[in-house]
Amino acid sequence: MAVNFSRIEDVEYILGQHKAVKLLRKEQAPLLIAFLWSTFKAHHRQTYGSHELSTRLSDFLFSVNDTAVAYPREPRYYLESWTQDGFLRQYYEDQEEEATFELTPATEQALLWITDLDKSEFVGAESRLLQVFSLLRELTLGTTQDKEARLLQLRNRKEALEREIAAIENDELLRLEPTRIREQYFLIEETAGKLLADFRQIEENFRILNSRAREEQINRQGSRGEILDDIFSAQDAILETDQGKTFNAFWSFLMDQQRQDELDELVQQLFALPELNGFRSQSLVPRLKMSLVEAGDRVNKTTDRLIEQLRRFLQSRSFLENKRTAQLIAEIEQLALKVKNDPPPLRNFAQIEGRALVQLVMDRGLFVPPQVVHLQTANLQEGIASEVSALGLYEQLYIDPAELKARIQRLLRGRDQISLLEVTQAIPLTKGLSELVAYFSIATAWEAQRKAVINTARTDWIVYLKDGHDYRIEMPQTLFLR
Repeated sequence: MAVNFSRIEDVEYILGQHKAVKLLRKEQAPLLIAFLWSTFKAHHRQTYGSHELSTRLSDFLFSVNDTAVAYPREPRYYLESWTQDGFLRQYYEDQEEEATFELTPATEQALLWITDLDKSEFVGAESRLLQVFSLLRELTLGTTQDKEARLLQLRNRKEALEREIAAIENDELLRLEPTRIREQYFLIEETAGKLLADFRQIEENFRILNSRAREEQINRQGSRGEILDDIFSAQDAILETDQGKTFNAFWSFLMDQQRQDELDELVQQLFALPELNGFRSQSLVPRLKMSLVEAGDRVNKTTDRLIEQLRRFLQSRSFLENKRTAQLIAEIEQLALKVKNDPPPLRNFAQIEGRALVQLVMDRGLFVPPQVVHLQTANLQEGIASEVSALGLYEQLYIDPAELKARIQRLLRGRDQISLLEVTQAIPLTKGLSELVAYFSIATAWEAQRKAVINTARTDWIVYLKDGHDYRIEMPQTLFLR
């Protein structure tokens, strides 16, 4: 339900219930905000293991309590308290022994609001206004059904571009002023930070959708076929929401190799500007692509994990039904033992609904004896060993994973990522499908270490030559990360 901030009751509810406000009201708020900002935001990290985060908090508390003991508790106490209050999210990854911590959407909102209180040297009013005008033009152009109006807008754009091209050809190249450059840079930095923070809310929205699907299953009873239909319908419902559609569109855009190369080139050109000297070290823009890939991959994995949890939940219901069936059979057997010596006198004392599935012995196929192979041993002649080629014994196929890993690391030098398609194009496959499978197994192992991403939403066609024939294999897009 939308909040009406004109009503006192709604405002009181937000101030009393919203976790971001609770964080700011908490007695430990200075410690909480300073530690989380220095740990997550300053280092551009999204997750931490339990041991590493506890160690960082211990060092932080030691420096804070150097002059006076303001926070006497153990690090583990603070982490557990913040998790219970909803400021941190604690969960266990697959096959991981220690817990993983990440910020919740409410904490992201609180940190962004705190940083907005520290105003920049100037407010980029012009850049923001131009951005509003650009969005308005794009929205009106994309929604109007007036053919003439749309053509007029496009012709105006064309004329503006032609004037700019003519000015450049006449050596009238205009460059942005230093103030305008820094103004737009701060707007890019702010937008990028909010974009990364939005991924927390996206994950939370998917969890809410999954929770609603579970509640519907609890309140509904049905057959096994209906349960299977429900699980697929729930998966489709999650992906077909506005949240799911916009995220899938974002992920497809981000996974486009041309877009990634364009983003890398734009970032390099941006920080080559003399007006932005000294900004690169503290900026998140140089690592924006990798941060977006990591965040998007986490949302994908979260969605897959939620769907798997929903499947297990429905499977547990099926298990309970089977268990109840076994109990009923046991009760029938006990009743049969009780009336063993005094059976019912009527011929038809029980009825079973539906038709019985009868499997007669004669319906089974007849036994077919295996064919016996007779070897002819008469009139054998002695052969000549020198006439038999033994090259096949020395041409056994072996794939060395260490060599493939070294290739990947060598090609990653100076790059943030490289796709399996690019690896095979730089170093063509010589051992065919076996070598390709070895590359994919390396990517599968590295994905658990967050050194690779397997994007099943997109595919690549990998071509290799073997025995004079060209082979094309369609595989999920596979990215190796530095």
